Amino acid sequence: MNEKIFVTGAGGPAGKSVLSYLSLQGFSTIGADMREVPSPADSFYTIPAVGHPLFLASLLRIIEREKPGLFIPTVQEELPLVARIREAIEAGGCRVFISPASAVEIAHDKLKTARFATDHDIPAPRTFDATTSRKVVLKELGLPLLAKPCIGRGGRGVAVYRTAEEVYGETRENIIFQEFIPGEEFDVNLFVDRGGNVPEFAVLKKTKLKEEIVGNALAVERTERKPVLGVGIRAARALELEGPLDMDIRLRNDGTPVLLEINARIGGNVLSAPEILGCLIRRWRLFPGIRIQCPHSAGQGADR
Repeated sequence: MNEKIFVTGAGGPAGKSVLSYLSLQGFSTIGADMREVPSPADSFYTIPAVGHPLFLASLLRIIEREKPGLFIPTVQEELPLVARIREAIEAGGCRVFISPASAVEIAHDKLKTARFATDHDIPAPRTFDATTSRKVVLKELGLPLLAKPCIGRGGRGVAVYRTAEEVYGETRENIIFQEFIPGEEFDVNLFVDRGGNVPEFAVLKKTKLKEEIVGNALAVERTERKPVLGVGIRAARALELEGPLDMDIRLRNDGTPVLLEINARIGGNVLSAPEILGCLIRRWRLFPGIRIQCPHSAGQGADR
């Protein structure tokens, strides 16, 4: 079995965490990012940004050249693309544990996630798209409220509005207005097998956030919150997600856990939940890829 592992997003929180874990475990690793970054990976490639036309070709060329046994994508924006070419990746003998493309598309979009959750009786913030009149937004959500990109990560572009003037001044497209959930925030880490079995999980309480009340977690601590975990598992099963997952869940004032967003990938705090990576490795070893053919490379774009 080829125990070489390919990890994208080597410079991001999740990529750094995964590569650090794998290096300590003695695996041979390949890292990739859109820029040169310090990395413990044994070999490193720069690749185009996700929106570049040669992005997917670059991934496939690295897999064809290095022949890794496992691919771990950690960049949020690349997940829908990777999910669509899962068969091409695995046809080359490289496993990738990722959810079906249809599920990834919903998880990738915060508006779709909120609507899916509501349709399936999973607690979610009240949410409106950017076309909703600001008068309705204010009446239905009250203040404070959030404005955030439909597609984004790490709290980028998230604004907390405390006045009507701020809400009326919001002119961005492709955003959502969302109820502000005031309570504690948790990072739910899961590994889900196809069919909904959850062999490993960990709930992390976010004790410090980058933007004080929103944004990436700067510090976490392990905790046991069954209702919080229950919402995460319900969402994963309803959406038929699989593989490693990372979800943000907050509490209302009455203690009700509410699903904020789903990352259909390894989370940035996974070193505080190493059992998720351990499960990923065990599942890979139990069901390794079978090399049928090498994926065809298409163009340039990955430099060693």
